[in-house]
Amino acid sequence: MKKLVILGFDGTIADTAPGILYCMNTTAMAMGYNPVPHEALFGVIGVSLEQGFMNIYGMKQDEIEYAMNNYSKLYSMKGEEMILLYDGIQNSLETLKNGGAKLAIVTQKNRKYVSNMLDAYRQIGELFDIVCATDVEIRREKSDMLMDVFNRFEIDPADAVFVGDSYVDAEAAAAAGVDFAAALYGWGFRSREDAEKYNPKAYINNAAEIAKKIGNI
Repeated sequence: MKKLVILGFDGTIADTAPGILYCMNTTAMAMGYNPVPHEALFGVIGVSLEQGFMNIYGMKQDEIEYAMNNYSKLYSMKGEEMILLYDGIQNSLETLKNGGAKLAIVTQKNRKYVSNMLDAYRQIGELFDIVCATDVEIRREKSDMLMDVFNRFEIDPADAVFVGDSYVDAEAAAAAGVDFAAALYGWGFRSREDAEKYNPKAYINNAAEIAKKIGNI
């Protein structure tokens, strides 16, 4: 088994789509845009919030600052309460931890939101050795965040695997030189075929499969 297992947060550990969609739609409607259904989030969760507003609603650049500020206020008040942990995620993480693997989160989600969510689900949060997230004013490339985790653990990328649900995660893994495992149950890949082009080492159909699939890499 790999010495280090790194996971994305949105769409891999937790389904944060309900809160994200609520805050995006509420913000967009206040600006005169029509709301969108859940399906609109495929391929958008995981990219920057700025890009998400432009891709989904067609917002113009001069509208983005207002949209992002309004979204952040809504998310703090309501969005982060709407998190749903995926069935089987706790057991998978415990199995990996008991098998001797180090566990880390790499996400471009705001550090405050991730910390609050992990505090609310302490039984999950306590299993992670490192949580690498973004700060308000600084958005880092996910590949750089992966490299930071390798350096902090002093573990070679060859001894690690990154589990994520989107092309953003897959491209970050390739740039960092680490094996990638595709989570097909999140909001990034619509199907196995979407993930195949990135040559993942494993295809994970649900969170309960993570430990088993990772153990076979």
